[in-house]
Amino acid sequence: MVKPKNRLDLVRLSFFLCFGILFLRLATLQIKDAPELKRRARAEHFKTILVPAPRGTIYDRNGKPLAISVKYYALYAEPKYLKEPPASVAERLAPILDESPVPLTAVLSSGKGFVWLKRRLDYDDYVTIRDLKIEGIGFQETYCRFYPEGEFASHVVGVVDIDGKGLEGIEKEYNHLLVGKDGKTNILRDGIGRSIPSYNKGDAPRPGQDVYLTIDLAVQRVLEEEIERVFEAYSPRGVVGIVLDANNGEILALANRPTYDPNQPNLYPVDFRRNRAITDLFEPGSVFKIITAAAGLEENLIKPEGTIFCEAGKFFVRGHVLHDAHPYGTISFREVIVKSSNIGTVKVGLRLGEKRMYKYAEAFGFGKETGIDLPGEISGILRPLAKWSGYSITAIPIGQEVGATALQCSVALAAIVNGGRYYQPYFLLYPQTQKPPARQVISEKTTETLSEILSEVTTEEGTARWADIPGYFVGGKTGTGQKVVGGYYSHHKFFASFAGFIKTTHRNLIIFVMADEPKGAYYGGVVAGPAFNRIGQRTLLVLDIPPDREIVTELQQNGFVDTGQNGDEKNER
Repeated sequence: MVKPKNRLDLVRLSFFLCFGILFLRLATLQIKDAPELKRRARAEHFKTILVPAPRGTIYDRNGKPLAISVKYYALYAEPKYLKEPPASVAERLAPILDESPVPLTAVLSSGKGFVWLKRRLDYDDYVTIRDLKIEGIGFQETYCRFYPEGEFASHVVGVVDIDGKGLEGIEKEYNHLLVGKDGKTNILRDGIGRSIPSYNKGDAPRPGQDVYLTIDLAVQRVLEEEIERVFEAYSPRGVVGIVLDANNGEILALANRPTYDPNQPNLYPVDFRRNRAITDLFEPGSVFKIITAAAGLEENLIKPEGTIFCEAGKFFVRGHVLHDAHPYGTISFREVIVKSSNIGTVKVGLRLGEKRMYKYAEAFGFGKETGIDLPGEISGILRPLAKWSGYSITAIPIGQEVGATALQCSVALAAIVNGGRYYQPYFLLYPQTQKPPARQVISEKTTETLSEILSEVTTEEGTARWADIPGYFVGGKTGTGQKVVGGYYSHHKFFASFAGFIKTTHRNLIIFVMADEPKGAYYGGVVAGPAFNRIGQRTLLVLDIPPDREIVTELQQNGFVDTGQNGDEKNER
């Protein structure tokens, strides 16, 4: 039998033991576990909701939107705070979300604090679910990208991913400007999960910056429609079109076929999204003769009326036989370019020699990126002199052994038209960025002479008579480049192109059209020349550029003149 004193000591000991254990537990909770408990308590009572910032709008040069951010709603659930059975909630939501109730029930039964149910909700569905007033079901306002012009300028504007990050085009190149800074809202809940509105705090979102492009939507529409005509008429693998302001490097329009709708990019093959104007390599062929001609004139190796013997269409040189499409004898250098004689051009190249030929090709931007503000541009191919073969000097002057992009050819021609200055092409008009100064490639005198020669390419004597636009100073160069297949030049697969210009007192425009493997016809003057004409005429109307010359009609050319006397027509022979 335990004595009373001993019992009292036992009680005291038990008390101190219990108190000690309680003290240790409280100390553990207050000191060791306090940070974690505080975090869990905060998670129970506080909730931070992200408030997305709208992305900046992309406009054309006249303020017409090309890409905008449209508000929509994302649907989420807080299974821990559901007041109805998960299966019941799933049955009510499944028909609206077009889903099966079974997987939805599993998600709602997870007991988690937060789960996404649908990241992009139609507005009508949002209203329907909102009106159900289900506790534990909520919405988050967010934004999706919408492209009001659809396929137009899609390869320039680009696309974003589901999180609004730029993937291609301007969307990617200027993502740092377009992306905004998300805001946040902090919500306090009471003990049973109800929100306490008086506590709600947070930071407002900061929208992204708007950008303006050099693109003119009206010119873009013209270009898109006309290269679509080429695409349908000749069924090529692809078509590229560019309209460039030669006086400053601004790109007014750029389009490719095939194309895609950036509102539904996943419905198209990835290949359709390729910007062929800056990513596809091709041998420019006769278009490159412009560079050889510019070099020959600049170095004073030939005069426009100086003569060259073109070997009656067949020239054995450096171990190879070079042909012309037509047999020419002794013709002027002007005619060599107008009639696109390979032999005559190569003879100018031989006078230049390898070093000077390479120097001018490089100066006009071949073999290096133009610096265009779009992702994915390639540099093209212009092999260093050490890698030239003995035959290279007879191939490169006529655009073989050179790999170029459509944009490189366009910018090179611009230097011929604007007085010899090479401008880096660009799309971003505003906010303005620092651009490298123009480089003087050749003299203004040479460009004036060469422009006059190239204007004759669009006459009856030239290779692109369908490209002429009455009343305007028009010129350019056709290109019919053979594709390399299996290491040899194909006689069945070609690049048909026309690099043309329109010089006016108001503006100097470059228009480039190229078709990859056209069917039914393959000469640049036949496939691309008429497209240049249509694009040029419509663009002049859109930009309201009047003719600098009197427009002579076919009747006037044949000697019939309208005197306009007393409103009566009087024709004189």
